[in-house]
Amino acid sequence: MNSDSFMKQVLCERKEKRQWDILAAVFRNPGIPRSELAARLGISKNSITALVNHLIGEGILCESETAASSRKGAGRRFIGLYFRKDLFYTLGAALTLTDPSIVLLDANRNVLEKTPLRNEGSRNPLRFLEEIRQKTSYLVHQAGNVPILGIGVTLSGILDYEAGRVISSQAFPLDKELDLRKFFRENFALNSFFINISHSAPVMERLFGGAAEIENFITISEGLGIGLFLNGKLYRGWQSYAGELGFMKITDSTPPGLDGRCGILNDLALFKIVGEKIIRIMKNGGQVRIERTWSKDEYIPPLQVVKAVEEGNLFVAKLLAEIFGYIGDAVVNVAYLLNPQVIFLPWWTARVPQFTLDVVRMKMGSYGLSNWQMKTEILPSQCKGERYAETAGYCFLEEYFQKKLK
Repeated sequence: MNSDSFMKQVLCERKEKRQWDILAAVFRNPGIPRSELAARLGISKNSITALVNHLIGEGILCESETAASSRKGAGRRFIGLYFRKDLFYTLGAALTLTDPSIVLLDANRNVLEKTPLRNEGSRNPLRFLEEIRQKTSYLVHQAGNVPILGIGVTLSGILDYEAGRVISSQAFPLDKELDLRKFFRENFALNSFFINISHSAPVMERLFGGAAEIENFITISEGLGIGLFLNGKLYRGWQSYAGELGFMKITDSTPPGLDGRCGILNDLALFKIVGEKIIRIMKNGGQVRIERTWSKDEYIPPLQVVKAVEEGNLFVAKLLAEIFGYIGDAVVNVAYLLNPQVIFLPWWTARVPQFTLDVVRMKMGSYGLSNWQMKTEILPSQCKGERYAETAGYCFLEEYFQKKLK
């Protein structure tokens, strides 16, 4: 019997909706005290006591002392509610260019094991897919008899999210679409949920970074995708394609881009442009001191660019400042449109703020000058990306509980 069937069997049929409300609240707030749970759900303390006691008695929930630092009332300790940690497990996969990995999570979203991926996708996508199969198989084996509810997957590119098909992605540069939903279903009998890397970024920032208490914020990635967290919720668009900042038109100075328009941000400020310009100079006999990690692709990872700037390479610093100047123009437009509390730039911008954060902040100098008293902060993300897989697993469970509450 899988965990889903087990929970359905032990929930009181007459009160099943209320119990799913409780389970969803515990999932989103591990360690929540009974009193806070009652207040959140608008349920009397007597009713909460009866419902929670039933869930504890059936082995779904348990109570344990929780750290005061994670809740209001520092200095005090609470008895909080958690899932029984081996009630179910979840997998999360980040099929990214940096820190690709798959994780196994317990019912309280704790990482039980993390397996790195070498990401051969850029050169050998079929080998990368086989590695994903092998690492997923290993984690499924590690789960033993504990049921796995499913897997959340985050990656870049163009996806059919409902069907689980990869249409175009740096992780899988194939000449045909890849049905990842079918891959996980046929190999492991796993349900799956897919989310673009730019959309998982604000969820990661909310869970693990600097946005825990922020209701309206935006994240911007090197690929010029933005994540929109508005009014306390992730916004993905009705087709899950929201956030294509790279297609914002900001000038007329470039040839037509992918959608036929001139001057879109993608043609001016994609991070790969820095590497392309540097490598072009090298091929023409110029000398630019910078470490390269990939020999065949004209791409230099952000940390190598940052390192070169920190070592005093002013030419690379100039290239970096140029693309963030264009990004700053787009950021002002986004700020006027959505008025977020914070816009987070990639975490590594904190290491070279003079050529990244400060450039965007300077562009934002005109924001709200019309006596509107508008304010949007420009900050570096506090997440380095190593928790994308963990975030993908969370997103699967969020979708799972949302469906149960409908």
